[in-house]
Amino acid sequence: DRWILSELNTLVKNVAADFEDYEPTRAGRKIEAFVIDNLSNWYVRLNRNRFWAGTMDADKLSAYQTLYACLLTVSKLMAPIAPFYADRLYKDLTAGCQAADSVHLAEFPKVDETLIDSDLEASMEMAQKITSMVLSLRKKEHIIVRQPLGCISVPVTDEKQKARLEAMKQLILDEV
Repeated sequence: DRWILSELNTLVKNVAADFEDYEPTRAGRKIEAFVIDNLSNWYVRLNRNRFWAGTMDADKLSAYQTLYACLLTVSKLMAPIAPFYADRLYKDLTAGCQAADSVHLAEFPKVDETLIDSDLEASMEMAQKITSMVLSLRKKEHIIVRQPLGCISVPVTDEKQKARLEAMKQLILDEV
């Protein structure tokens, strides 16, 4: 949850800057990349077991609250460039809650700098790239995902990269 919330706050910061610079296309692309690459293809997929767990425990509730916070923030970020869809998403998310009647009446998100962890974001980005490359090689060589690999080798260029790789090692191995 820490990683996706860091990515979300980085997104808020960058999208706000793009809107300030009158760059709505750049802002839209960043929102799209966050939703597709980070939220949907990575966070939701990695946390399927938490979402589908039988009982509503603290861990499952935390996963749902994190996803809710991300979607609500995305609805507010995209409101200037996709007003009708953003409003529908916002209304669906806030139905029954005490919230503004429309996303366009809600406050624009503010970045929480204390939640941004650049090192964690860089480590997760590296894990995503390595996973993507290994899965691509598997596909090219016709090796199904369920077939375990004997080993994978990842070249490292410096100690910082090595530390990041070590921190993400188990996640990468689980994914490939």
